[in-house]
Amino acid sequence: MEINKVAVGQRIKEIRTDLGLSMAKFGELLGNMPRSSVNNWERGINLPKNETLAKIAEVGKTTNEYLLYGDQENQYIMELLEKKLNEADPRLASMIKEIAQQVEPSDEAQMKNFINFLVNNITPPDGSDEYSYQLIDKEMLLYLGSIKSGTKAQIYLHFDQDTKIMHIMPFTFSDQSVDRLLIFLNNGESLHYFDDKLPDEMKQKPIMLYYFNERTNDLAISALVYNAQSMSYQVAQSDEDPFKGQGYMPFVEELFKEKLLRKELADKD
Repeated sequence: MEINKVAVGQRIKEIRTDLGLSMAKFGELLGNMPRSSVNNWERGINLPKNETLAKIAEVGKTTNEYLLYGDQENQYIMELLEKKLNEADPRLASMIKEIAQQVEPSDEAQMKNFINFLVNNITPPDGSDEYSYQLIDKEMLLYLGSIKSGTKAQIYLHFDQDTKIMHIMPFTFSDQSVDRLLIFLNNGESLHYFDDKLPDEMKQKPIMLYYFNERTNDLAISALVYNAQSMSYQVAQSDEDPFKGQGYMPFVEELFKEKLLRKELADKD
């Protein structure tokens, strides 16, 4: 998307004048930038460097993207949303666009991630989302659950024959969130996409769902039980405890390794 230097200069000037600063004082605020540089920005002769642009956005309580694109950035985002969402499900386009208009302006990469999240988690399941299961370790009764006719692995599933509990953990390279999986499990109309191809002895059995919680930055385990009335899985109530002491340690250990790896990467940053 082409940047209009003159329009960028006008937005920078608006920030400076709103702060009640001269060009010289504004330059000092940004790290002793000369008055001539501020003048050149505002006249649209050249653009600030990225680090200076970020400082201008910060003092102006806005974003780099708004400074560079203004309202056109919002229009760009809307066009991108409309294109991508209509490809996925036209019924969602107008609803999601309405939500996106309330979101702060974002760069293209962030918006693509946002769109992918919406498509992966809100688009209603269909036949391509039906799970199939491959027994990958007979001794451990460990299955690999896949969608897209078995071509896209999404979960590991271990069935404990003693407790009759299904233990589920996202596949290492899955692009499907736990929230998306819960859409299948929590909805009687879509549960069949998950359990039609399960062995009969595993259907409607309690589930322990293991995952990394992005909000708490920690591993989490959710207990789910089948509700015959709604014909779907619901979060187990405190008085429903078929799970006490029944955790599957290999999944816990894998998530703990992921937690340590994430911490190590965060410390490097």
